[in-house]
Amino acid sequence: MVSEPLLTTTVHSATPGILMFSLKLRWAIAAAIVTVLTVVGFATYFGQSEATQRNVLLITLDTTRADHVGCYGYEQAMTPVLDQLSRDGVTFENAFTTMPLTLPAHTSILTGRYPPENGVHQNGSAKLDESIPTLTRYLGKAGYSTAAFIASMVLYSKHGLNQAFDVYDDEMAGGRRHGSETHLMRDGNQVVDSAIKWLDGQQEKPFFCWVHFYDPHAPFEGHAELFGDRFRDQPYDGDIAFADIHIGRLFDHLKSQGRYENTLIVVVGDHGEGFGEHEEAEHGFMLYNSTLRVPLIVSAADITRPGYRVSESVSVVDILPTVLEYLNIPLTDSIGGESVMAALQGRPIQSHTCYAESEAGLASFGWAPLTCLTTESWKFIDTTRSEFYDLNSDPGELHNLVDTQSDDAEEMHRMLVDRREQMIDFTGGQLEVSEADRKKLASIGYVSGGVASASSSSGEALPDVKEMMPHYNNEVDARKLIASGKIQEAIDLMTMVSREAPSFIPARLTLGSALEAANRPAEAADVYNEAIRVRPDSADSHFAIGKLAAAQGDMATAVTHYSKVVEIDPNYASAHFNLGSALFASGDLDAAKIHYEKGLEEFPDSVVGQFNFSVLLLHQNEPAQAIEHLNRALLFSPDNPQIIFQQGVAEAALGNFALASTRFQAVLRLNPPYPGAAEKLEEMKNKISPQP
Repeated sequence: MVSEPLLTTTVHSATPGILMFSLKLRWAIAAAIVTVLTVVGFATYFGQSEATQRNVLLITLDTTRADHVGCYGYEQAMTPVLDQLSRDGVTFENAFTTMPLTLPAHTSILTGRYPPENGVHQNGSAKLDESIPTLTRYLGKAGYSTAAFIASMVLYSKHGLNQAFDVYDDEMAGGRRHGSETHLMRDGNQVVDSAIKWLDGQQEKPFFCWVHFYDPHAPFEGHAELFGDRFRDQPYDGDIAFADIHIGRLFDHLKSQGRYENTLIVVVGDHGEGFGEHEEAEHGFMLYNSTLRVPLIVSAADITRPGYRVSESVSVVDILPTVLEYLNIPLTDSIGGESVMAALQGRPIQSHTCYAESEAGLASFGWAPLTCLTTESWKFIDTTRSEFYDLNSDPGELHNLVDTQSDDAEEMHRMLVDRREQMIDFTGGQLEVSEADRKKLASIGYVSGGVASASSSSGEALPDVKEMMPHYNNEVDARKLIASGKIQEAIDLMTMVSREAPSFIPARLTLGSALEAANRPAEAADVYNEAIRVRPDSADSHFAIGKLAAAQGDMATAVTHYSKVVEIDPNYASAHFNLGSALFASGDLDAAKIHYEKGLEEFPDSVVGQFNFSVLLLHQNEPAQAIEHLNRALLFSPDNPQIIFQQGVAEAALGNFALASTRFQAVLRLNPPYPGAAEKLEEMKNKISPQP
């Protein structure tokens, strides 16, 4: 029986008015804080029967900065749909997210609670507890049909946002890889196609439909196939323009059905993007407005004042209470958000003091966490080296006033502390996260965080993110150098970073990768071992040594180190896959099968895991089971000749010679010189029509 060589898993870890502040802003902030965690009582705007006939469409734009949308003054934008929505509805000029990470930000949108209140502080390992009410639950109880259409694995249903949805469409099969071999997403056209199909079946009841667009997330594409060279130098803007087109399709569909005028539309970004400001290329680590300020546009034909713009600061947590007040659905839970219904009607509101936090650097590298309080005019960031900015005179947050205006900085710091202390923390909702999921998140710029202070257990101040970002950026640059073949430059750069920041393990791992690429495996092993000495519980370092040993044919050493990885982290899916392959190569098929199955438990969409397990199953004469795993792998890699060849082998083992023949023909169309395919095709022809 011909079987394919095993695929390899190579996952790698790794921003003179002060008297006005004193006299006016303090009062405004204090007044706003008083309203926190109160149950809102609503005035009656509509009768209940009338209100419940109004639909709700929530559109969330991943990684979208407000200042890259046309209606926010960005001349290079091509966002006619959002710009028209702004003219028809209300635009919030200073809306802020609660955390510059996708899952926590969306959780705040759907719960009306800040991260400490809802328990979701991170991507990957967090899960919204079922006891936390969501907008979906409120609307479901009010008789709405509910559905969500998700564009990225970051919002998979296992993280709890699916609660109370009739349909939570997070199936990535038919999507594509984005940024790494392990991350899957769906383009805006795909999520809109799915949403339209669902909407067509929702005629009897009002609907709540949430559509998530992931297109503006790095790596950016620009969509030259649609826009030519227009966004060649700013592909991010092209990705926003692409999303705008498909938002327009969704609006047009509602208009064609006569339901647009009866739908409350909320468009909001989950967070922004750094673009190198404050040395942050993407998002997650810092709390500057480059990643916190998001677009927020609300339109409802029967209530919103067309073209009205709100300069006062609001938070994404204010969306839930606003939607409920519009629908006259009572809010029965205490939340951090406050309704901005008055603003929708064109009436003035008071600025909200907006809380945000980031613990990404803490969880990944042991850096100090950050919290902040923001209004449209001021910001205070609390961390090892705190920051205080006058956003009116310094919108780029370049001039830290924490020392020069220390009294006012300290006053706002106290307000931040008061705000944080008034929150009722929810401490549940943790999900057992696999290391493979951490790698997927890291590969697209996400890392997970946890609740902690800016000091270590010994009381020593943790490293400030501002000091560590240059090292992080150098490590990212080194990986790019390796990919472009500039190996020695990567080695030199990572040697420097490892010397200057010895506890920064990703630099050592990338140095080892560069040494491997330079065919210096012994030196790479020394670097990995030194990483283990610095951090004995570094699963990634053991993984790297195991991978290096397997590449050299030393399966005993590979088994030892991969076993250590799964001892440190039993949910490290990639280690289970590679351990399974090393055990397979060593002849221990039963143990190999156990680790393949455990890996697929954690990461069922792994093409590598599904394929390699199929090889083992064929070896154990279980071709029908092998085909099941190959079919799953093919969903995520549909033109992979290696998978299709293996399908042919499995079909032949079952005696399905005609079907096997079509598989080998497909392989030859995709890759004419594919080893063994022509011979297998000829063999199948002889099986079908034996030669005399």
